[in-house]
Formats: sequence, C-alpha cells, structure tokens
Amino acid sequence: MSLRTKLINFLMRHTVKPLLRRQGADIELIRRRMGADATKVKPLPEGIERVVLEIEGLSIERISTLSASGDRALLYFHGGGYVLGGSAGHRDLAVELAKAADLSVFLVDYRLAPEHPFPAAVDDALKSYQWLLDEGYAPGQIIIGGDSAGGGLAVSTLLNLKNLGLTGPAAALLLSPWLDLSLSGSSVKTNEDSDVVLSKSVLAAWAEHYLQGRDALAPLASPIYGDLVGLAPVLVHVGSTEILRSDSEDFVDRIIEHDGSAVLKVWDDLPHVFQVLSGRLPEAKASLKLLAEYCVQQLEPRS
Repeated sequence: MSLRTKLINFLMRHTVKPLLRRQGADIELIRRRMGADATKVKPLPEGIERVVLEIEGLSIERISTLSASGDRALLYFHGGGYVLGGSAGHRDLAVELAKAADLSVFLVDYRLAPEHPFPAAVDDALKSYQWLLDEGYAPGQIIIGGDSAGGGLAVSTLLNLKNLGLTGPAAALLLSPWLDLSLSGSSVKTNEDSDVVLSKSVLAAWAEHYLQGRDALAPLASPIYGDLVGLAPVLVHVGSTEILRSDSEDFVDRIIEHDGSAVLKVWDDLPHVFQVLSGRLPEAKASLKLLAEYCVQQLEPRS
C-alpha cells in the first residue's frame, strides 16, 4: 500500500465515514454536503472530447479521444447508493479508460431515489443500452461497467437484457459493486470497522430510499440473487477492507459455479471505488490499466 493510500484512508475514515453515519440518511442534506461543484471540476486534458447528450429525458456524457474510431463503447453507471452522485466525479476515470482502451465512455445520469425509486434506474440503464444499439454499436463492441450501486445496476442490466431475450454486451467491468441490497454478505459484519467509507446503517438507509417497500431480494434490485447463467464475462475489482467485499466474492463464485467467466481482483487496503482517485493514487492507475486491458481483450476484433 502506497503512502498516499495510507493518507487517503486516514482522511476518509475521519471525515467521510463519520459524515455519512451522521447525515447519510438525510438525502437532501448529504447531496448538498457531498455534491460535486461543477465550477470546481478540472478541465479535461488536451485531446479529450466531452459531449452531453439528452436521450428522451436521460442525460448521458460521452468522453472520448479526438482520434477515437467511434465503434467501441463503455456504458458506465456511477455509484452513490442510488441516491447520490452524477457523472462529474467520474470524468477522470472515463478519460483514463477512453485513452487506454480506445473507446468512447458513456456516463449515464440515471434517475435517483427517493424521487425516482426502483426500478427507475434499471429502466434508464436499459434505455441507455438500447440507445447505443440504435446508434449502430454492435453488442460485441459494448462493455457495461459501473461502481458501487452502479456496478449493481450494470449486472441488473445484464439480467434485464437476458430476460427480454436481447443480446448482451461483450463483457462487464464492476468496481466494488453493491449487488445485495439485503446486506446479508459476510463482510457487511466483518469489515464494518475496517471500511473507511461505508457503514451498514448508511447502506440500509439508502436501500430503503431506493426500494420504498419493494423486495430487497428482487433480482433486478439485488442481482446476486438473479439467474446468472449465460451472462457476459465480468471483471471485478474490490478493496480487501470494504464492507461490500463479499458481494464481489460471492457473485464471482456463483458465476463460476454456473460455468461462466468471472475474474476477481482484491486490492489490499484500498478504499471503496478508489479508481476515481486516479490522479492521486498509483493503485488507481494500475487498476484502470488492468480494466482497460480487459476491455480490449473482450471486445470483438475490428473488421
């Protein structure tokens, strides 16, 4: 673990984690406290293009290099417990993947709870994938990805496509995915103290805002309980001390049990979705490099 990571872990443990514990259930307040200020988002590097698209009321940011061929896509869903967040905080991550994997990254601003409870986000995710198909992207040239709740949304989309009889993407990238809204994974208890960001009480509050009385075991809400046979190959990265570590481990185990393709990498002592800190943590750069290499491996060869 790098010295920078030790410092980041210390700061998160003593700032972000207690803040979420105190105010995480108050969605309006925590949005104000933790929301990204658009005026403070650093400009994109030279050679990178950002385009904001409006698709039937759904906002999607496309991040790509100016030299991108335009026939490969990463459809990415941000985290935030289904109640927080947006694309602004994931632009650095998108830039790194766009450059390294030579594809366009589409950051989806799906509807958030409690204003738009389950299954609004699932519907928006499906809409964004179908839009890519309408734009001419072949399923074999699309990767689906996401972090935390967005990782769960990515897997829900795989299940949704399968249920509807539609062709799924080439593969999926999952960063510290939240796959079990019932919070029954073993690490929810064992890593409660070691996780420097999340707590069970915070996740439970967010799940309640999102589900609003719906069954936490519903496969499109908690995709770890879905039929995982025949899904696209997946690559999962998670930190060893995360409260959601067992979501990743149990999911990969179940995929493999059903003869699917799944790869798990556990990063020692890295915080939740550390990849968004690619400008600060060397491990984040290393993780994104592996994720980009996986994209290249899984996408169909260009004709």
